[in-house]
Amino acid sequence: MGTSASSKGPGSGPDIPIVPPWVDAPPKPALQQTSPNVQPNPQSPRGGPGATPGPGNPNPPQIPQQQLPQQDPSPPGRWRGTRTSLGKFAGGGADRERHLKRALGHYSRSGMGGSRNAARRLGGSSRTASNLHSALTSLSSGAQLPPDLGIDAQTLAGLPPDQAVDALVNAIRPIDGTQDAEATRDSAARALSEVLAQNPDLTSLTPEQIDQVTASLLGHDVAHRIELDVGKAVIDKAPTKGEGLERLQEMKDYVREVVAAEYATERAKAGAVGRAAIERISNNAIQQTFEVFEDEADL
Repeated sequence: MGTSASSKGPGSGPDIPIVPPWVDAPPKPALQQTSPNVQPNPQSPRGGPGATPGPGNPNPPQIPQQQLPQQDPSPPGRWRGTRTSLGKFAGGGADRERHLKRALGHYSRSGMGGSRNAARRLGGSSRTASNLHSALTSLSSGAQLPPDLGIDAQTLAGLPPDQAVDALVNAIRPIDGTQDAEATRDSAARALSEVLAQNPDLTSLTPEQIDQVTASLLGHDVAHRIELDVGKAVIDKAPTKGEGLERLQEMKDYVREVVAAEYATERAKAGAVGRAAIERISNNAIQQTFEVFEDEADL
């Protein structure tokens, strides 16, 4: 992402939640289905649960609204510790690894309000990772792709590799104008491009390669989130722009290594899994990653 390092990142204060309200997107409650063999109860009172809306029933049944999780306000100066440590990391030196780990610990604890909030903030990453895992698994087994993706295996198989990557990215994470979507689309494209060097046919990946792609997407996306939030501090404090870009890449590589290790640990706990399980595994891996950051920070 060419403009990531120039982002000032989110602000702080009582009016700015740590996890924006549009990040949590719970599914709408489904309408209760009636068995085709069950007839409406003629004794049901008007306006009651068994009544049908109509001229004689002004009170149709109410569908409960699903509530979003409570949004925690961000404390003032939430990024201060992170930026201070990143500035020392950007300056180089033999102890820069220690400063990087302290920066990431501050980022999780103060900037994100803890590992659980960090995982919530990256909930879209977990959902996209599960969508991609499901699509690649279907392709490799010859099964139909999930219908909500809007693409079919035959069309995908007939595309050149780069166009197949674009089609998959568009299916699993459509453009919606948000910075999150832009970052996650980039993460997915990078992860898919990386595996193409091992297997040029995305329709025949091995289970190990599919998990590799999933972990890589998550790693790139966590690194993107941190870069977008506080990456500018590295560029600003480095002796030169070139050195700043090197330190930024060093930070992202370390983040990706931790995410890959935590995903592997979580994935090993399960056997054959479906879409929901991969989303849960991805979410757990992200949360565990931020717990590692806090543990290694020695704050």
